[in-house]
Amino acid sequence: MRIRKVAELIIFNFVTLLPLTGIEAARAAEFGMGPWVKGYTDIFGGVVPSQPGFYFRTDANHYEGDADRTVFDGFVQVGVENDYTATIAALTYVTPWKILGGTYAVAVVPSMIAADVDVGIGIPQFTGPLGLRTFGPFNFRIGDTNLAPGDTAFAPLILGWNAGNFHWNVGVFGFAPTGDYSTRQLANTSLNHWAVMNRIAGTYFDPKTGWQVNGAAIYSVNWENPATDYETGNILNLDGAITKNFGRWGVGAVGYAMIQTTGDSGAGAQLGSFESRVYGAGPIVTYTLGDNPADALTFIAKYYQEFDAENTFEGHTLDVAVSAKF
Repeated sequence: MRIRKVAELIIFNFVTLLPLTGIEAARAAEFGMGPWVKGYTDIFGGVVPSQPGFYFRTDANHYEGDADRTVFDGFVQVGVENDYTATIAALTYVTPWKILGGTYAVAVVPSMIAADVDVGIGIPQFTGPLGLRTFGPFNFRIGDTNLAPGDTAFAPLILGWNAGNFHWNVGVFGFAPTGDYSTRQLANTSLNHWAVMNRIAGTYFDPKTGWQVNGAAIYSVNWENPATDYETGNILNLDGAITKNFGRWGVGAVGYAMIQTTGDSGAGAQLGSFESRVYGAGPIVTYTLGDNPADALTFIAKYYQEFDAENTFEGHTLDVAVSAKF
């Protein structure tokens, strides 16, 4: 199906604790995307390992969705279908240092994206007399594909604490437009703008019963895309996961909410503020090789079905990940 870019963004997740890169997000956003990957935070999302060292996680994230309309390269595109697969490689370094009593870590998350975008009709809009919007000639653009590096997420500051079975962390993530972008193509792998994402996450894990509850809130502040004069509004992402371990296996449910809190703006925001929201939920399965979750080789598979979308894409996501400590 389609998608116009999947800038990836970093999230910091554990079971190897890593960040993640922003791959989907919101539709009120330009291209129907935001910097944070919807639903990326799953098991051990609030945990920063106490043992210093490098932690790695790689995700293969496949999304398919469609939207009635969105803005691509100065055109109001009608009937948009998105299909993309993002490979996200998150590398986190947990330092031996403490700040405010919390374990200090940093992370970087590059990505590679294969995008396929199909659209129906492109309708350019212009500001006419008295500030009224007028429509230009129709532009029939069938579709576009692209395989290229995506945007890069990085976290200069992650702090984690724990007390018994409770773990929590806060982080500041940057989002850099390092991917492939051109106003002459539909399937871009970059959002072509900077962003800052502030995240707080928590985990309750009882190793005796195997129950685990995770939650995270991420607030993204987006800069303007200088090529289109489009400034995506701020976005709140909520991620959650509940799992139960049975030996090395874990099963449970995951969910997310993406809510745009401020409207889009700028000359390129041809559909106005166009604030969006969408929800997703589905199952998760994990398998761990090792006794210590911080050091273990862990496999994760999860599926999200989206619903109740407003002014954004609605579809489904399949994510398969593996994490480990060096």
